[in-house]
Amino acid sequence: MTLVLGIDIGTTTITSIAVDAASGAIVERATTSNDAKFNDRPAGRSEWDANRIVTQAMQCVKDVVSRLGPKSSEIAGIGMTGQQHGMVLVDRQLDPVSPYINWQDQRGNELDSYGTPIVESLCSRLSDDQYQRHGCYLRSGFMNVTLYCLAQQNLLPAESRAAFIMDLVASRLCDAPLVSDPTAAGSAGLLDIQSNRWDSNALQTLGIPEEVLPEVRSVRDTVGNVTPEVARDTGLPEGIPVFVPIGDNQASFLGSVANRHSQLAINVGTGGQVSAYSDKTGEHASLEVRPFPYGGFLLANVGACGGRSFAALESFFQAVARDVFGMTPDESAFERMKELANNISPDAPLPVCSPIFTGTRQDPTQRASWSGLSPDNFTPALMTRSLLEGMASSFNEGFAAILSCGVTGLQEIVGAGNGIRENQVLQSCIESQFNMQIRIPKQSEEATFGAAITAAIGCGILNDLSDSSQWIHYD
Repeated sequence: MTLVLGIDIGTTTITSIAVDAASGAIVERATTSNDAKFNDRPAGRSEWDANRIVTQAMQCVKDVVSRLGPKSSEIAGIGMTGQQHGMVLVDRQLDPVSPYINWQDQRGNELDSYGTPIVESLCSRLSDDQYQRHGCYLRSGFMNVTLYCLAQQNLLPAESRAAFIMDLVASRLCDAPLVSDPTAAGSAGLLDIQSNRWDSNALQTLGIPEEVLPEVRSVRDTVGNVTPEVARDTGLPEGIPVFVPIGDNQASFLGSVANRHSQLAINVGTGGQVSAYSDKTGEHASLEVRPFPYGGFLLANVGACGGRSFAALESFFQAVARDVFGMTPDESAFERMKELANNISPDAPLPVCSPIFTGTRQDPTQRASWSGLSPDNFTPALMTRSLLEGMASSFNEGFAAILSCGVTGLQEIVGAGNGIRENQVLQSCIESQFNMQIRIPKQSEEATFGAAITAAIGCGILNDLSDSSQWIHYD
């Protein structure tokens, strides 16, 4: 039995799976919580212990290898993915010289000396075709925005390099120089998405030294091979190839979409993403155009709403029980909320909910609202159902933006992430508004599974993406 490993360095968890290369079946898996966040940072800062993340990732790999037992000798290669946008500075020995500053960091939205948000000021200094060149506008939490902020404070140590967290883990497995695939490098904000090279003119305009950025390579390339030391510590076979990691949005798409030409992906985790493949770029204010592994692009409507919206309403109900009635519930209200929302009559007078509690990429100040409330519909059941309908409506707006870019042929939806997988009421709301069926992948670790696919293609086990579709099955 030939096996490949997939590893996902996520914000909440770190996961590793071993996949049977013949069938695509997940043979073993291991997951650990990512508990590396520093909780004593000022408001708006999202900083993490990078060494702790690397240690947790290595332990997660060791766990899955241990569970494989003698079968671990059949591992042929490793594919990886992880959090996009964020960064950590490392020295020549790949040791962190800064915290890991992840995508949630808000220092880029702070005001500069002229009273203008930093990201707004940076965008104004770039050329008018920045969206067409980079596939997005700069946002707080992007690698190059964080680098600019650090440079302004003289916090870029000499000879340090910026790394995406999954790229650092990959390099540490191999003791090899940092490299980054365009799918991740594009999330930094200043990658020319046509040439897949850093935009030297934009970097020079903003005073960001190009030499601090990782070298851009391809997922088809290897970072290097597992070193004897790592093999000894984790149980991995010495010398197996580690392929250049890809971005987690693209990895989730790879690991859940069997036909990229006919399927739309909606991923609902903490946030939400609506994504579709395109062989050409598009342009819409609510979309990012991201490089796709092995060619083409992913048009992505990112982060509008997701599990955090449902969780915000659940927290409100918990607060009512605690603060009004003096009760301390011993379990979450999620299941009861779904049950209430599912029992709503089709002709019930729903209020209208905009479930954007924490803003959007385009407008971080936007907040959630309910309108059309009356004494008759101001109930937990109708508020919950209207929130789920509002989430579906938000996703539908993202779909409309994708269609406006000329994408055609999309006939069904792939639902990925626990926020949609575990919420059949949300599935029903989406199917009704889109007038399309939702397919739920049998394999739940979509991004990790997508990383394993890159290893199988890199090793020559799968020829291309058309072959990988045979691995993907739906409930």
